[in-house]
Amino acid sequence: MSDFKSKLLGGSLEKAKFEVYDKPNGSHTSDIEFYLNPKSITVEKSIILEEPETQGNTTPVKWTGTNPVVLKLGELWFDTYESRTSVRKKYIDALEKLLDYTKAQHHPPVVRLVWGKFTQDSEFASKYQFYVEKLTVDYTMFLPGGAPVRAKVQVGLKQTIPIESQDAKQSPDHAKVYTVKRGDTLQAIAFAEYHD
Repeated sequence: MSDFKSKLLGGSLEKAKFEVYDKPNGSHTSDIEFYLNPKSITVEKSIILEEPETQGNTTPVKWTGTNPVVLKLGELWFDTYESRTSVRKKYIDALEKLLDYTKAQHHPPVVRLVWGKFTQDSEFASKYQFYVEKLTVDYTMFLPGGAPVRAKVQVGLKQTIPIESQDAKQSPDHAKVYTVKRGDTLQAIAFAEYHD
């Protein structure tokens, strides 16, 4: 029995897939299935803080936006040993196309990760769509003629944020309007409107 099959039977590899869409919130075009063997999954979420120049000892910090979520998966496993077909032709070529710019859409395709409870019990399935930002393929088994039949893949994903979502996340104080009067100074206006 191959190492791959024994890992499958031992339960350490679980089936997962990328749902592929032509654009953010667009049409579902295909699925790419794989086995996931995560030693870890890294989710990085951060915000943008602005530190305006002020006079005095305190520097107030303001939220100005949210960066896209970055997701780093463990190993994705692909295996075509039993069918004796090329793992590159069956799976890896489709993964590599996820990094290709599409002229009709003006950006690469986007994916949603679907993997058991990890995505069912969170916002991933309903909210998060990602661009594939990085792809590293490690071919680990070949047929005598050189055709690859097993591959371990690492991917880096970056969240897509549609323009309408970015607009909705703008800080409410960006929409303030102030009519300048004679004698106003920038410092006085800043204090009146932003309390700093």
